[in-house]
Amino acid sequence: MELQLRHLRNLCAVANAGSLNKAAAELGLPQPALSRQIRRLETLLGGALFQRGTCGVRLTPLGASVLHHAEAIIQRFADLDAQLSAHQQRQRRTLRVGWDAGPLSEALLGCLWQVRPDGRLRVMTVESACELDALLRAGEVDIGLFSMDSRSQLPATDGLLTALVAETPVLIALSAGHPLAHAPALHMADLAGEEWISVLGPDGCQDALRRLCGPYGFQPKITYDMPVSGPRCDVIRHRGCVALTQQIRPVAPGTVHRKVVDLPSRMRHWLAALPGNPAAGLLPALAGLLSAAHEELARERSVADRIAAVPTTPIGRRRTPAAEGRAPTAARPSPTPSGTSACHDP
Repeated sequence: MELQLRHLRNLCAVANAGSLNKAAAELGLPQPALSRQIRRLETLLGGALFQRGTCGVRLTPLGASVLHHAEAIIQRFADLDAQLSAHQQRQRRTLRVGWDAGPLSEALLGCLWQVRPDGRLRVMTVESACELDALLRAGEVDIGLFSMDSRSQLPATDGLLTALVAETPVLIALSAGHPLAHAPALHMADLAGEEWISVLGPDGCQDALRRLCGPYGFQPKITYDMPVSGPRCDVIRHRGCVALTQQIRPVAPGTVHRKVVDLPSRMRHWLAALPGNPAAGLLPALAGLLSAAHEELARERSVADRIAAVPTTPIGRRRTPAAEGRAPTAARPSPTPSGTSACHDP
């Protein structure tokens, strides 16, 4: 027999009660069962713990020494249990939210404060949807906000409760001085010779970008790799490269967002939680609030895009087809490219 906490609790109960019968009643044990446990404990410790008499039991010197340690050990366990209970209560009051650097993170914070005005938030940002999915399934995050191409299957949502928020058109981000920034319309073939930004990581962004461009007859020249939260807009502005972006993204100084008429990709935003997690009950209300916030962002961006559409003089490093005396690229039917992940989105 190994010494266990219950043995020490039994010892303390008998010592405090002064009687095996009284201690057994307090512990909810039959008196013979408690007597057997005390005798086994005495055998384990190598001596008698109690002197038994007609008036009950009293501690022996060995029993008094063991009791002193037992009370200290039990008190430490009680303190630990209280600390764990307090931690669990704080955890229940704290909502842990994660997102993968999508454009709705700030709006999500406002929505969370509406559904949990007196609650605590713990925010976790990650560099990939795969990482966020793993944290959600491991119970490290209560609610995850994902932004992925509407045709992408990464990450799978099997076993998760989900709530669709909105879908956003995918655009191209260019330097404001790029010749294509002033073209009346863009097609994917116009971007065949451009340098692209992509992201290395578990979401497979480079492969997704190649699958996207393949049906248009070219493989993208991926020149820059950086984290999804990296300074991609700075690289676009200073190096003249291009990247996919979302219509609701704010336009950084020195860059523009342009629609590509034969690129039908849309980014899908959704919330997810594990079944059984109390936070899952917040998904419907939270998705409704976030959907309204998305619509407001889309309206704001539409107004900004109309203002930004005023023609300006290009100062780019390349000449447009029209400037070289060639007809601009004609409109082409839209192929059906494979999905791409949000990590191309600056």
